[in-house]
Amino acid sequence: MHLTRTRHRSPAQQWAAVIVIALLSAGLWFGWFAWDTEYQYDAAAGRMAGPYATWQGVGAFLCGIVVVGLAYRLLRFVVALLVLPASFTLAWISTAAATDVTGLWVVGAVLVAFGTTLGSAVLLGIAAAVESTGKNPVKT
Repeated sequence: MHLTRTRHRSPAQQWAAVIVIALLSAGLWFGWFAWDTEYQYDAAAGRMAGPYATWQGVGAFLCGIVVVGLAYRLLRFVVALLVLPASFTLAWISTAAATDVTGLWVVGAVLVAFGTTLGSAVLLGIAAAVESTGKNPVKT
């Protein structure tokens, strides 16, 4: 699949791009967070911490930048803004709902959806800004 932003893709190529981005976005949850469910005692702070470590968040964010950049290249802005948070949130729900007996996973899902939508919008906006400055260099 050609990686330049073009509107001349067949419907099959467009759906393939949606599926690839959805899988990569869900993969951010499964690859970086879903497997880590244990809390650790932080002796320095004197409290429980976790279940996620800082390195997991940083790694997910850096990989997320790559996934969003690819989504920006392959999909229209609005489609990317729908697919990225939806697939990540659905991946989160698949593990959170399965282990939650309180029903509060719904609140978590709303927060995850809001946060991933906001983050995706910001990163997609940055990608659009970077692309527009590359096309029209400022002459001094």
